Amino acid sequence: MQSCPHRTMPVYCALIVFAFFAISINPEDALAVRPFVTDDARIVYKGQVVTETYGGTTMVKGDTPAFETRTLEGLGITDRFELTAGGFGLTYQDNQALPLDMLIQPKYVLHSSLGAIPSLSVTAATLFPLSGNHQHWDGYAMAHVSWFLFTPDPDTDPYDNNLAIHLNLGTKSRYDAGPATYQSKLYWAAGFEVITPVTREVRFLGEVFNGDPFSFEEEFPAYQTGFRWYKNPMVQMDLVFRGIRHGSLETQAPTGAEFAPGWNYTMQVGLRVLFDVFR
Repeated sequence: MQSCPHRTMPVYCALIVFAFFAISINPEDALAVRPFVTDDARIVYKGQVVTETYGGTTMVKGDTPAFETRTLEGLGITDRFELTAGGFGLTYQDNQALPLDMLIQPKYVLHSSLGAIPSLSVTAATLFPLSGNHQHWDGYAMAHVSWFLFTPDPDTDPYDNNLAIHLNLGTKSRYDAGPATYQSKLYWAAGFEVITPVTREVRFLGEVFNGDPFSFEEEFPAYQTGFRWYKNPMVQMDLVFRGIRHGSLETQAPTGAEFAPGWNYTMQVGLRVLFDVFR
């Protein structure tokens, strides 16, 4: 949910057109996370397909902006097992466009719950290098713990919660096929989603994380905050602001876009839509 920030005006226009199309067909239940990074301990229902499309622009200190757009797709294979694949997209910086790495991510729900008892899921993923150093095969493995609290009507929409809290803990890893070396380091994330007093369709979200799991180089501190329009269980849109601190010139996005040392900031928009395809 893959540094998810960087993109141009045509990307925003495409996302807006996609949003109106998705809203008009009125599918059913979008439970994905991106462009927010902290994952939740739930999956789509069996036979449903979810698509997450997001794009944005990163203002890079001392360099030209970096633009990025990406889409991910997930399929509910059983009531507890979901498979996410894709990552189709590109990054654009300094008149150069590069493809994003491809993703394969199985996810399994160990326990599903509403209220004070948390839900629990586990996942692992491999990123197939299409950009940057093709010798670097990155991945991650983690557990998700989620509290879905103060649900007005769980029979209608069990995840239309007044408050949700999510914790992630695991590792990020990199296999370098050149010298045949393997590295691993701690990964963690914490986030929340709460309804706003204006309307429960608009949610406020925030998170801190130890670098994006899609990017092995990224580390703490990193944060994102923004708003979600929860139109219905099937369609959601996000407007997100992201800040991340990079430590060296060598630190790069997983697409090869360079980030200068210090804080770099991103604005991005995202759309989640879920379809009843195989139910």
